[in-house]
Amino acid sequence: MIRQLVKGIFTLGLPAAPSYPVVPTGDLDKATEAILIADPLDLTLYIEQFWDSYSPSAGPARRNLWASGRFSTINPPAPIALPNPPGDPGVPSWDHLAYSYVLENTRASQILRRVVREYRSGEGLGVPSPQTRRWLESTEALLHGAGNLIAPWLSTSAARQDAEGVRRNAYWRLLGMDLAFGTEDNRPADYVKASAANTDFIRLFEELLYELWRAISNIKNLVAGNETDQDRIFRIAQELQFVLRSRRLGEMLDREELAAATVLGWIELTLSNDNFVVTDLKAQSTSSANRLRLIGNRVGLQAHSKSAALLSMSEHISILLRTIESAVITEATVAMLYQPGLAIGEATRRVITEWSAATGRDLKARAKPVEMSRPRLVSVQ
Repeated sequence: MIRQLVKGIFTLGLPAAPSYPVVPTGDLDKATEAILIADPLDLTLYIEQFWDSYSPSAGPARRNLWASGRFSTINPPAPIALPNPPGDPGVPSWDHLAYSYVLENTRASQILRRVVREYRSGEGLGVPSPQTRRWLESTEALLHGAGNLIAPWLSTSAARQDAEGVRRNAYWRLLGMDLAFGTEDNRPADYVKASAANTDFIRLFEELLYELWRAISNIKNLVAGNETDQDRIFRIAQELQFVLRSRRLGEMLDREELAAATVLGWIELTLSNDNFVVTDLKAQSTSSANRLRLIGNRVGLQAHSKSAALLSMSEHISILLRTIESAVITEATVAMLYQPGLAIGEATRRVITEWSAATGRDLKARAKPVEMSRPRLVSVQ
């Protein structure tokens, strides 16, 4: 959600408003700053607007409320339509849950939680600038639920109070994966681990990346020895679509996914350049991974050693999995997953490289092919 808002402001700009300057079109730094210093309520209203563009449920009062927000002129991207019966909302246009998963594995959420705690409880990190004080207000609202005057978009409540635990539950259910760390004090994380989970996701996903790597390696091999197996790529992609969509029946996990994409998108934006927050924390650097490492050092919590790879592939894994879930991959179009010059083809290449770097597994080799249980799967109805 945050990445899409940045792109919208970059394209359309923002008019001046009380306490806020005009944001010209085509200025990425100004677009970033406009979000990082935004009123928490303006961000919450835009999240409401984004959710309603996917699953319309807002009444007149809420619609009138978000129309008064700072970002109301930035229309959220439309959902990706699916060839399903009328009434199916399709595939959301915010980032995939895997985007949030790889970013959260850097431990950035826990690190920034410590930053907020340090700033709010003393002066160990120094006195924050006025812009950083605004960032703190929004960070507490987005990461910890403080100051949200309306909160239907939130994935937390009295029934499930820990936002990180809710995200862990969602990662497990959709991706069959847990985070690489426990609590801040290194105890095992305590969250509800659902019995219905896509525990085959990693196996299928890595097999798909292996087959895509073989296809990429053989793009220019037009004669003998071309090992590209387009039918197998299609069947694995179709089974991945099936298992992912099976967890989304009745819009299950969609609200949790939007909440996660908002929180981790906010974190990614905070680390994206040497803004006022990074400067106040004395963590200026040339990359997001180094900024995170330096901030972690300031608050005594080490970032994941593979943070560079995790941060680098976040956008690309979202593109790849959204494409697979959207049912645009058919027997006739499967080559788009690995063709150079296409956004999805470039995303595939980046994911193969960075997934290998982050996990330490060689995706260009395998010990045994994955057995496919179904020769063909239809779209989930």
